[in-house]
Amino acid sequence: MTSPSVADRRSQRREQILTAAWEIAAEAGLAAVSLHEVARRVGIRQPSLYGYVSSKLDLYDAMFAQAYEQLLARLDAEPPTGTARQQLLRLSRTVLDFVVANPPRQQLIFQRTIPGFEPSPASYALAQRLVDRCVGLLSALGAGTPAHADVYTALIGGLGAQQVANDPGGDRWTRHLESLLDVFLDHFVPASSP
Repeated sequence: MTSPSVADRRSQRREQILTAAWEIAAEAGLAAVSLHEVARRVGIRQPSLYGYVSSKLDLYDAMFAQAYEQLLARLDAEPPTGTARQQLLRLSRTVLDFVVANPPRQQLIFQRTIPGFEPSPASYALAQRLVDRCVGLLSALGAGTPAHADVYTALIGGLGAQQVANDPGGDRWTRHLESLLDVFLDHFVPASSP
């Protein structure tokens, strides 16, 4: 049996760091994530943590990227079957379920709750992949303008934010997704569109 390579050990340690950061965020909120506490939970000294993340904002960036990687993997696992409308509903439900299952994840990727945090270009490119996917489906339905995309993202983001803030673990707001998408599409999609 071969021992793990340096790259494998480094990847495992980075995964431990991110897991610890998400645990802290789930327990006490995103603002409670500290390099000191992450290092303590991982079992390393804080200076050793800087070999993996250069700052607290860099840690948030790694968390942001990981959340989008997980969401995109979940979306990629679903076959693109059905009409564009059915695909948009399925994508929207997946996104909504993903973010409300973990309120800190919803806050980090859909809100600006961390002062000074802005995702790096590489991390933001992951977010843009989701937007592009949504805009592609909206365009197929005849509602692909930037204004349409803004309203759509406000609808999904708003449902997630309301659910997390006012009924964590429930479905008071998320259960309205299909009806609200119907209202959105009925309003914006020309009658002659598919």
